[in-house]
Formats: sequence, structure tokens, C-alpha cells
Amino acid sequence: MSEEDLQQKVIYHNGNIELVIKDLVQQSVEKEYKPEAERKVNELEDTEKKQEYEKIPNERSKSVQKEMEKTEIGETKPGINLQGYCNNEICLAAKAKLPAWINIGFDNITFISDKTSFNCPDCKKETVSLIVKAMFYNSEYSICANDDLIPVKDNNYQCSYTIKPALSYELKANKIKQHATSIEDLRERSEQAMNSVEINNLVTELQKYEIMVVKPPSLKGNERLLEKIQADYDGDFNQAFDIGRFTILCDNPTKLQTAVVVMKKAEQFNLIVSEDKDFFSNPSKTHHRFHNIKLFVPKHD
Repeated sequence: MSEEDLQQKVIYHNGNIELVIKDLVQQSVEKEYKPEAERKVNELEDTEKKQEYEKIPNERSKSVQKEMEKTEIGETKPGINLQGYCNNEICLAAKAKLPAWINIGFDNITFISDKTSFNCPDCKKETVSLIVKAMFYNSEYSICANDDLIPVKDNNYQCSYTIKPALSYELKANKIKQHATSIEDLRERSEQAMNSVEINNLVTELQKYEIMVVKPPSLKGNERLLEKIQADYDGDFNQAFDIGRFTILCDNPTKLQTAVVVMKKAEQFNLIVSEDKDFFSNPSKTHHRFHNIKLFVPKHD
């Protein structure tokens, strides 16, 4: 404080030194308190702002939920696939409680869902004792529980079924095949299927979206067909599927992916996708890259 300010205070208090001292002390206290008060106010404001800021994600979380990743082990292949849990104490999959897929292949099996033992794909022990799901892939199959009167039969390329505890199940799976009585019958069925309303509706739907569909004017020639049946299928003509076929040409991977998805929803055209093979990820025997889908026309089986 300057000397001039001090003189003014003395004059203000009529020369009363005691009042001047009290005034100076009060002024000093206020100077010390004010920054502290401002600091606390600022801290309070910052805290309130922080709470408001943190409140926003909490409010958003009601609408935006993080999706939990579904983890499972094992591999699904054509035929019967069972999903269950390993109970081996020294198995990492069991410790993590991971569901495991076990491929049985093309076979006929019977089991009780919670009283069985299959090989765990992780620890390789017969310790998968609880089966919770069955999936059939690229096969003709049937599934029946002991409380069912009639088994479920189908030839969809992929179907899953929940396995209930304490029930006995019988599962059968065979390779996809034709059901003709002779080569002549096979050719007749194939021609009817290729000219069916169902196939034509599917082709029309694909063409609507600028997907090129190339359909041969006739079935594969008889001579070439017989050669293929002998060379590739050991004379079993019911394994031949490429008698009648059409090719889809796409100018980019996304359009191909879309076309495949549409065909996999073939039930809307009264068709069934009985087999689905992706030779883009896994090259074919000829090393060509393509996607092969077998379409089944039920009324011409």
C-alpha cells in the first residue's frame, strides 16, 4: 500500500489508528480469500461441466450398445456338425466355456444330448459331454428326437437345430444327389427344372438389377454327360448336377456377393439351395475361381 493510500485511510477514520489497522487487516484477508474463492468456484464449474460431458455417453448408451463378439472353436464341414461344451479341466476351451463344433461328416448317429462324449477339437479328448446344437451342411439329412413321431427331412444347404437336454436324437446325413431312375429320367427332370417357372422367376429377378445371366439353349450333350459320369462319378448318374445350368457374370465382387445372397434366399422362388461351394476362398481342382450353387426344384425331384 502506498503512503498516500495510508493517509487517506487515517483521514477516513478521523485519525483512529485502531480502526485503520482493522481496515488494513480486513483488506488483506479479502485479498487472500478472493483468489481461493474464485478457484473453488472455477473448480465447481469444471466439475459440473465434466459431469455434463460424462452424462452424454451414458445417455447415448441407451441407443448405442456395443455388440459382444460371439466366439466358438472348431470347424463346420459337409454333413453332420454338433456343437457342445468340453468338460476337461485342463482344456483351455473348457476353461473359457467356449462352444466347440465337431464335424461328424456323412453318417448315421444316435446320442443323448447330455450323456455323450465326442472329441474336443482343442484338447483332442472325448470330453464334449453336452451337445446344444446340430447343424447340417451341404447334405441330405434327417433329424428325429425320441418324442417326435416323424423325423424332419430336408436338403437345404445349411440348417441348424437346437438340441434339448435329456432327449435322445437320431441324425442322418448323406451327400447331395439326384433321385432319377435312369439317365433318360435324369435328363427329363433337368430339362423340366431348367424351364420351370421357379428358375425363370429367379433369373428375371437377377436381371432386374443388371446382373448378366447366361443360360445355354439346351442341356449338356448326352455323349459328354456319359463321359463325365464315368470319369467323375464312377458311373453313378445321380451325382451329376451340371446337366442343366446357367452362369451369372458380375463386373465386381460386391455385385457377385449380392447375387449369391439373393440365390441363397431361393425359398421365396419355391426353390431350395441344396449345396453352396465357394471356390474364391478355396480354389477348385481346376484352380478356377467361381461360386457354385446347386438349386433344387422340389416339384421336379
